[in-house]
Amino acid sequence: MADNIKVSLSENKLAEGISEVRVDGVIDTLTAGDLAEVMESLIHRERYRIVIDLAGVDYISSAGWGIIISHIKEVRSQEGDIKLANMVPDVYEIFELLEFDNVLKVFGSVSDAASDFNGSNPVKKKD
Repeated sequence: MADNIKVSLSENKLAEGISEVRVDGVIDTLTAGDLAEVMESLIHRERYRIVIDLAGVDYISSAGWGIIISHIKEVRSQEGDIKLANMVPDVYEIFELLEFDNVLKVFGSVSDAASDFNGSNPVKKKD
């Protein structure tokens, strides 16, 4: 793993069937592969209810956003979703600017994001 990113995974700590991916550091071209490995591992193991905790992330490049967005269709086709939590203001500003708020839900806490899996519908991308 790269020196400026740490990706950790907790499964079923929040609730049965929900995986929490905690990311600390910068998600850019050099480090996005670490996040991609974790996401692909979850999908390979049919873990489709994913909360990504971004509390420790100060910057996400287009490569980083690409990793997150690229898995949405497959996850949702399996009745799952990817939810984001604890986004710092600078990261959220870019998230909004890129209009990803039309694609992904953001929550103030990991527990709020996990709770949203109960009976929620994924955000549909605008046509």
